[in-house]
Amino acid sequence: MLLQVDIVTPQHLAYQAEAQSVTLPGAVGPFQVLINHAPIISALEIGAIKIIDADGHEHHFATNGGFAEVKKNVVSIVVETAEEASLIDVARAERSMEKAQQRLEHLTNLAERAAEKQAIARAANRIKVAAME
Repeated sequence: MLLQVDIVTPQHLAYQAEAQSVTLPGAVGPFQVLINHAPIISALEIGAIKIIDADGHEHHFATNGGFAEVKKNVVSIVVETAEEASLIDVARAERSMEKAQQRLEHLTNLAERAAEKQAIARAANRIKVAAME
């Protein structure tokens, strides 16, 4: 018996397969889902999704948040973005982080500063997840 894992973004179905386990970036910290996990709905934060597929291979995705539902060995993950580690453009992520850091230095508005800090966190996450490949 395995988990059925689906990762859906507004743009596409990013992943759909059976898996042994899924580790998710929950709002209060990462958590792992195994076969016969109790039903749960959880908010997800910026972080890495790690899937160990039916053959034992690892798949990593960078995400910017969303939510996950676990019910009857089905893990439904709905996120803003899901970038597979092997497809992340690290140079682009580094440029994005550098630009956001430069903009942050000159901002005084709290909302604008928070937005730039989120941009930095997203770029740093993409770089970290790319290194997992």
